[in-house]
Amino acid sequence: MSTPNTFTTTVHPFPSPTPHACAYEIGPQNAKNSLVFIGGLGDGPHTVPYTRAIAKRLEEDTSVSYSMFEFRLKSSYSAFGFARLVDDVADITALVKYLRSIGKERVILMGHSTGCQDCLEYTAPAHDTPPVDGYILQAPVCDRDAIALEMGNDQLEKSIAAAKKLIDAGRSHERMTLTQLPGFMQDTPISAWRWYSLVAADGEDNYFSPDLTDEVAASYWKRIGKPLLILHSGNDEFIPDSLDKEGLVNHWRELCNPGIASKLSGTIPGATHNVEEPEAEDWLCSTVAKFLQSIK
Repeated sequence: MSTPNTFTTTVHPFPSPTPHACAYEIGPQNAKNSLVFIGGLGDGPHTVPYTRAIAKRLEEDTSVSYSMFEFRLKSSYSAFGFARLVDDVADITALVKYLRSIGKERVILMGHSTGCQDCLEYTAPAHDTPPVDGYILQAPVCDRDAIALEMGNDQLEKSIAAAKKLIDAGRSHERMTLTQLPGFMQDTPISAWRWYSLVAADGEDNYFSPDLTDEVAASYWKRIGKPLLILHSGNDEFIPDSLDKEGLVNHWRELCNPGIASKLSGTIPGATHNVEEPEAEDWLCSTVAKFLQSIK
């Protein structure tokens, strides 16, 4: 494995429900606008390399004035197993307020993987969050389907039943056993509540299941009142091969209010979940830049 290149970041301590919170800014410090990156399960600041590629592209583009912000949420890295989307929304809210306080004119939220669920949760009226100016959803996968690819449906349903039993017994904060989790999650403590939220059909994280009725799905998508870019990864390893990703993105666009979902939405050619391929990364950077140019 090659040694990652060094890079420069500006650290912004800011008040947040998560103690000692800091945001990490990549790009010009005098940028008028902010692109806030929110990673998925197991992610934290600097775990998804394409953030630096986007920041570099935006710094080179004189038609926009954006820098990229990453930050540590309560759920970052291995802490997601005992956190909820509402915790993430509280942390995002704190950062948005801070960015406004230092004079940022536009704030765009960019979710990756489960960070996309955070973006939709941010729009829930119950949270009364400060407004932002747009949203980007990259790799908005259904965690239930992704985990079923690893565990198989029968084993997954057994683990859901075990979690439900603990929740009904008032033991929602107890840890799921290793045999009830997929191999790639066995190093992370996960509560019965979070596991049920991630993988049950009626779990609170289930925003992107293709099986959601249009009535339910539309109730989420119509909450978005600012420009939206939706980008699935063309070769996402966490999506069943049988799923028509382009068709699903187009359907989600149709469920949004008119004029909200960008025509740039679609699938990133040749991209895996984290967009690790150079050509796919370049396509992503260009599309994000075009989308930001369109926000006036």
